[in-house]
Amino acid sequence: MATASSSGVSHKTHYARLGHASQLLIPNMLKEVLDHFIPPNTIYKTVSKCNKLNNRLKPGEWAKIRDAATKGYSEFDISLIYTILRNLYPNIQPSSGWNHPNDPMPHEVSLGDDMERCRRSRNHILHRGNTTVTDTEIDDIFTDFKLIAERLEVLLGKQNREFSSQFENLRTCCMDENTERMYLDQLRELMEKEKDTLESIQALEEKGTHTEERVLQVEHELQSLKDTVQSLNTSQDDQILVFREPLEDKTCFEGDTVSLECVIEGGKKPSKWYKDENAVRVLSDNFRDESKDQTYKLTILHATREDAGVYKILIGNTSKNVRLNVIERPPSLVELRSYQQELAEIALKGENTIICAGTNAGKTYVAFHVIESHLLKNQRGKVVFINKTNVLLGQQYKRACDTFTTLHFQGKIKIWRADEDDSENFETEIANARLIFLTPKSLCNHLIETAANKVSMDLFTLIILDECHHTHDKSVYNELMSYYRIEKYREKAHRLPQILGLTASPGTNKAKDLSSAKDHLRKVMANLDVTKLSVVQRHKEELLQYTSIPEKVPIASTTRKLDPLKDILFGAMEYVENKLNSRIVSNFLTENLLNNRDLYEALGNPPVQRTDVRYIQWIGETKEKVEHVLHKDTKVPRLLHACLRHLELYTECLEINSLLEIDQVREIVMQRYADESFASQNANTSEEREIVSKLRDVFAEIREIGRNIEGNPDVKNVIERIENEYQLLKEDSRFIIFVKTRATAKALAERLPSYLRSTHLTGSHKSVEEGGLPAHEQIDVLEKFRNGEHLCIVATSVGCEGLDVPQCNMMIRYRFSADEISSLQMRGRVRKREAREVKVGTTEEFETEKKNIQKQFIMSKAIDEVSKLNITRDKALAEKMLYEIEEIERRIANMKLSQFEEFCIVRFKTCSVTM
Repeated sequence: MATASSSGVSHKTHYARLGHASQLLIPNMLKEVLDHFIPPNTIYKTVSKCNKLNNRLKPGEWAKIRDAATKGYSEFDISLIYTILRNLYPNIQPSSGWNHPNDPMPHEVSLGDDMERCRRSRNHILHRGNTTVTDTEIDDIFTDFKLIAERLEVLLGKQNREFSSQFENLRTCCMDENTERMYLDQLRELMEKEKDTLESIQALEEKGTHTEERVLQVEHELQSLKDTVQSLNTSQDDQILVFREPLEDKTCFEGDTVSLECVIEGGKKPSKWYKDENAVRVLSDNFRDESKDQTYKLTILHATREDAGVYKILIGNTSKNVRLNVIERPPSLVELRSYQQELAEIALKGENTIICAGTNAGKTYVAFHVIESHLLKNQRGKVVFINKTNVLLGQQYKRACDTFTTLHFQGKIKIWRADEDDSENFETEIANARLIFLTPKSLCNHLIETAANKVSMDLFTLIILDECHHTHDKSVYNELMSYYRIEKYREKAHRLPQILGLTASPGTNKAKDLSSAKDHLRKVMANLDVTKLSVVQRHKEELLQYTSIPEKVPIASTTRKLDPLKDILFGAMEYVENKLNSRIVSNFLTENLLNNRDLYEALGNPPVQRTDVRYIQWIGETKEKVEHVLHKDTKVPRLLHACLRHLELYTECLEINSLLEIDQVREIVMQRYADESFASQNANTSEEREIVSKLRDVFAEIREIGRNIEGNPDVKNVIERIENEYQLLKEDSRFIIFVKTRATAKALAERLPSYLRSTHLTGSHKSVEEGGLPAHEQIDVLEKFRNGEHLCIVATSVGCEGLDVPQCNMMIRYRFSADEISSLQMRGRVRKREAREVKVGTTEEFETEKKNIQKQFIMSKAIDEVSKLNITRDKALAEKMLYEIEEIERRIANMKLSQFEEFCIVRFKTCSVTM
């Protein structure tokens, strides 16, 4: 009778589990590793070329290799896989080398280390002296197996813990008697087979001395025969040589680095480059043959007019010609400083990169220089310039028209805004343009399969993403790059557009240490298919000469001693929150609890601090949840929307009260009461009418306290600072004030002295009544600010990034708490020498700014360290893994859509029958 371990499972069951792991799970993993390096249909040819393997492999193993083209690697065992990879890929080896007396150490985790672990584990299981396996022993062994599995999952880009979960299931699953017996019998058979093999080898060794000369003679004859066959095969291969990426004619400027490159299918073949029928001296100072595997590449480091001509590559017996044109570099439309030329170097070679340089460094002009070079060298080139907001898009478009005057005159520069996406002219306009300005969402709308005017990613040859630090997680920038990944991995496009990112700082994504910041930076780089960063190293001193650092002026916020208005608003918010938990709402939620659980939980848990940004976020998120239940009832969703609108109004009033005067609060409440009173005429619940009545009471209470309330000391301080600065520069003054909300921006602009001719700059996704500005008005405001029609603009976060107003001499952050990127961007709006950055804030807000400065330092260190690393392999793995995750998400989304469509068809038929 089998003894039981402390877990209640027999020792033989443990041994059977080990048998299953060694006979099935580990070999299956290694088969996929082999497939990763060598496709089954090419392995026979690949192995045949290796003399070491020719002499080592047994006839049975040759049969498995020969059959792999039709059967795959199903019959390959650990020993055969180990032998093939060890001999074909010398770079794959354990950290301490092969045949080391000791097992790999825990910190040694290369692929070679894990292959050696797999081999030794298999041998240990087969040759252990007994079948007794304790709980502790099997736990240790399976922990090792799981760690190996997790590392191989990363190597192969596996999702959903495909390997490691199998080991977890095997460790804990119930194993019936027949299964246990089967694996134990297989282990015995393997042990007997290995014993017989060992005896046969010993017998052969005894006869070896008599047959060694004959074996060598036969091997020599076989090798001669193989060489003959190989020669025949090579001739045949050359006749059907397939170019996966053919050679293409190139044009470059004198002094440029240029590469002639092609990719073929199949194995590596002997090759040689010729120019005008003469062999190229690839070891000279100016030429490099950088061919590797199936890629054949000749690089000219500094092209001269003499290097122009027809080049030929001879691969085996097949030759292909390509023409290189070297033209005189025309005077550039964009003259760069030395540090800007350094930033442009990688992009000018046609490689993907992110230009990382602080605000005010002239990244846009570097990008324009790259665009100019790209379009001159690519007569069919088409560049798309991406920016997140319409106001920045308009600013960059105007700059481009002023810079590339010929292209502008020819009508080859286009700007396309999101509100024009339904236009039937999109495809025609884009086809005729050479430089196009788009928002990322606008381009996504035309890349999606269901688009009315669909375009393909390969239509473009260069994509520039301004403010590319947004390219992570589920951002619209990353959505755009997902179409690039589809083109790269699903469509396997031969030519992808070059990617150029621009950013002042990639950000840290809330990282608290250098390691986490580097991880985030590498993710952004992988999302953009970038392996090299463009940073200033050689010309740092010059960069400092042309960038200004404003003087920081901190002003501690002073709160009112008595603030009855705040109490009135808090009371009104509590009243409305109670309506969210009224009986009519509770009944609706409980009747549909299965589908309404998210909304149920959101309504029951509003943030306690009503002045906190999380409260505003909660209102927005809850609004979105209400949208999903609009079709389920005619009363309650309308009531919920009304409640959330009122809460949004009261939060805006709290913000305005903390920054401005009671007059501005009274104005906004009066306006909104008029709107809500009109809307409530169609109210279908008493609760909705009651919250409108409450708003009327709030307005009455505000009128009653009137001017008895104390004035706001902060706004007085801000106005005083501006007036003092204005006295120095008069009409040459330019002020930007950043605030959190649209309502505050609009109200503060009206509160400032009239001689400043102030206005507000806010986003376009809200109506004009709610403080939003259409795109054309945003651009108009910015232009008038530059030419002096407005001396001050009060902006929300829409003004943080990229606004270029060289005259700006003071930026004020008025109780505006930001992350490290926004903080850096806002500071960058101050362009004038000896300018000032004024920050009005609370103790907590100043503490947040200290943390921002620390994060900015960490980010600069991360950029410096990552720019020195070779992350090509890590980037490729991360990018492929991201694509596979996105593919799964797309399949799930399509399945849900199909199910919904089927549901609608069934409902339609049912409704038709009922009618």
